Order: sequence, then C-alpha cells, then structure tokens
Amino acid sequence: MKKFFVLGVSLMVMLSILLTGCGGPQGETATNDTLQRVMEAKKVKVGVLPDYAPWGSRNAQGEFEGYDVDLAKLLGEALNVEVEIVPVEAPNRVPSLVSNKVDVIIACLTPTDERAKSVNFTIPYAAAGLVPMVNADNNTIKSYKDLAGKKVAIVRGGTPDLLTAKAVPEAELVRFDTIADAYTAFKTGKAEAFVEEDTFVFTEIKNNPQYKAVGEPFSTELIAIAVKKNDPEWLNYLNNFLTNLRFTGKNAEVYEKWFGHAPKDLTLK
Repeated sequence: MKKFFVLGVSLMVMLSILLTGCGGPQGETATNDTLQRVMEAKKVKVGVLPDYAPWGSRNAQGEFEGYDVDLAKLLGEALNVEVEIVPVEAPNRVPSLVSNKVDVIIACLTPTDERAKSVNFTIPYAAAGLVPMVNADNNTIKSYKDLAGKKVAIVRGGTPDLLTAKAVPEAELVRFDTIADAYTAFKTGKAEAFVEEDTFVFTEIKNNPQYKAVGEPFSTELIAIAVKKNDPEWLNYLNNFLTNLRFTGKNAEVYEKWFGHAPKDLTLK
C-alpha cells in the first residue's frame, strides 16, 4: 500500500508540473486577457508612430493626429474607454507590445512572417507600397533599380529596409533608428535617396516640391494591427472591430480623409 501511495503522489506532482509548464498561469504560454483588463481600467494604450504623417504625427498644438490615430479613437469609442496614445518609433513597435508598454499597436505595421513569431496580427485594414524619394533635380535615379551603388537612407529593420535590400542588393543602405533620422539624413545630403511607404512619400513631396518620388512602388504590403501572443479574446475583438469598420464604410471614410483617395485593394495580386 505504501508503494502505491508514493507512486500516486509522484504522478500527481509530475502532472502538476506538466500542466503549469504547458499552459498554466506560470507557463510561457499563459493566456493574456487584455480585453478584460482594458474594460476594467477604462483605458486602452495604443502605440502609434509619432513622425509618420499621414498615419501618425503631432500637429502644431502637439496633439497626435492621422489615420492610425483616428482608428485608435474609433477603437476607444467602440470599447467605451479612454484612449492613451503612446508614441513608439518604428523599430520599437513590436518590443513595446511584448514589454507591455502598450495594449495594441496601430502604427502602419506590416505583418511579416518574422514579426509573426513575436506577436499576432489582425486582418489587414490598409495596404501601402514602397517608393524612393530623391531631390527633384536628380536625373540619375529614375526607378528603384537605379538605387544600385547609391546611398539610401532607411529605417533599421523595418519593411523598407528588408525589401529594399532584397530588391536592390547593390544599394548602399544607410540605416537609422527612427524615420525622422533617416529622412533628415536624406534631406541634409547624407544619402541620395530615401525609401519609405508611398503614402508617406507622396504626402511629403506634396508639401516639399524640392523632392520627388521616382517610379512606381516596387513592393506592396498589407497593414495590420498587432497584439501580444496568446490573447485570443483581444485578437478576436479587434478583428470584429475592423470587420465592422470595413463593412460600414467607416474605414474608407477615415482613409480618404487623410490620404485624399479611396483605400487600396486589400487583396495582393
């Protein structure tokens, strides 16, 4: 009888360890519950880009505005909670989510396979392409292919970095930690070109005729909202939120407000 008792206790201890390690509260795969926490706190912290008009930027009054910012406000209305806008630089979007600095990222983020290893993505809510920006009097760069052998200012680790390196491996990429730094480097002559999302580039050249975009966008990416891993209720809520925005036409309305034209097709061809 004693042997059976000891064996039974041992099996119970092993089962407890396995359950805790695989899915219990202390395990790495413990389920998050951001939706419940947000509802209880009456506040949602949304990470947005602070220097990437018209997606997200500060106006003359120091207030955040842009397409992503409007979507964040609509999310707050849907949840009936306060929205805290948290500025995050492009390379810090995923880390700020993983470290619990924000509850959700709405910041022109492309759902790449590499990023999907660290966070989960919703259905897409927009699409954008990549295009080079150069000085208006530059006649040597007429398309992205002409970036070969040229210095190109770019944000470290972002989609423009990865896809430009793939499309033009001969380009000399000069990497910076923020979009503002990369853009400034181009404007001050430290690089001959600057590659970013077409929506950002077109907005900038509209206000700065000394620059121009060259060629058609050489890559198109979907844009999605990002959340932490193992948070199914929060992910499901956000997918439902985006579905309703698209179905009612509100997403298209907000997009046209900031970009001046209808949204791009969300089906990649």
